[in-house]
Amino acid sequence: MKRLLTLILMLISFSASSYGKVIDYIVAVVNGQPILYSELLEYARNSRMRDLRVARDSLIEKKILLTEAEAEGLTVSDEAIKNALENFIKNSGFRSREEFEKALEKEGLTIDDVKKKLKEQLLVAKLIGRNVKSKIHVTDIEIEKVCRERQSKPIREVYYIFVKDRAKADKVMELLNSGVPFEKVAKEYSEDRATAEKGGYIGKVTKGALIKPLDIAVWAANPGSYKLVQGKNGYYIVYVKSERVEGCNRNRIREELYTQKFQKALKEYVDSLKAKASVKVYF
Repeated sequence: MKRLLTLILMLISFSASSYGKVIDYIVAVVNGQPILYSELLEYARNSRMRDLRVARDSLIEKKILLTEAEAEGLTVSDEAIKNALENFIKNSGFRSREEFEKALEKEGLTIDDVKKKLKEQLLVAKLIGRNVKSKIHVTDIEIEKVCRERQSKPIREVYYIFVKDRAKADKVMELLNSGVPFEKVAKEYSEDRATAEKGGYIGKVTKGALIKPLDIAVWAANPGSYKLVQGKNGYYIVYVKSERVEGCNRNRIREELYTQKFQKALKEYVDSLKAKASVKVYF
């Protein structure tokens, strides 16, 4: 139940009294609408932001979106708010609305507090849907281009052991050639402790992803083999465990491209609203 209350409190605003006595004043005015200090404190706490200036800028951005939605005449029906509330209660794990309202009451809150915040979320979502999402399209040509690029770039699963002197490097190679598992040798001998703890694993890489000496060694080695290479500060024993060519999941690529386009378009849209907004900051 404690976790569920946390979800509620992240969604809605606390009353000013929950912060003790607050002397209120205006910290900013956004498109003619004031932001009070108490409101900023509430927003910062709900958003878990310790820096009030960061919270202020985030709240200003939210106000810009809400005032733009109002200026465009966007509305949210009572039915939409009702459905959003029912979904929120259900997804929060409460068995009934009555149980939910009792939990709110214990915190000095009301169902109207929740409805207000849900309405704001729905308005912003509607604004973004109209002015951003509706304009994003991913073409089959774009998807095929990504497919070809990925299929032309094999991926190798790579491990390495790093040591500072040649004698130790030769010792490592001797152990590996005698059949001692790479992961075991890496944990015991590698001087790069971050990768040593993972048995020398550094990840799945494509050509050009690593520093030059390592990259050359990785792509000169056959999968399943080891290769010793000298670096700037010591020696690397590189192990290419496997190689594969990524498949072409077109639905996943479509989602990835859509997300990339959406994030870029959303930032540009918000920036354009900020540029034309009337914002006066007093804190």
